[in-house]
Amino acid sequence: MAQGVQPTDEELIKVIDKGPGGRIHIRLSRFRDRDYLDIRNFYETEDGEWRPTRKGIAIPVELYDELLDALAAAKPKIEERGVGKAD
Repeated sequence: MAQGVQPTDEELIKVIDKGPGGRIHIRLSRFRDRDYLDIRNFYETEDGEWRPTRKGIAIPVELYDELLDALAAAKPKIEERGVGKAD
C-alpha cells in the first residue's frame, strides 16, 4: 500500500439506476478517520463489472442535515418545472 494512503471502510446505502450502463451509488465511507457520504456515478464495463467514475462528491457526514435541507428546498423548484419524479 502506498505511504500515506489508508484503506477505506465502505457501506453501500443505495443504488439508483440511470438507464443502460449507468448507476449512481450512494455509499457511507471512511477516509483518514473521517466519515463521508459518497455519491458517485458508476459505469458498467464490457464484462459486466460496475466501476466508479471521477464524477461524484464525497460529503462529510457533518453536513448531512444541510444537504437534506438543500434537497428539500430543491423539491418545489423541481415540481414547478414539471420535470423528473419528485416524490
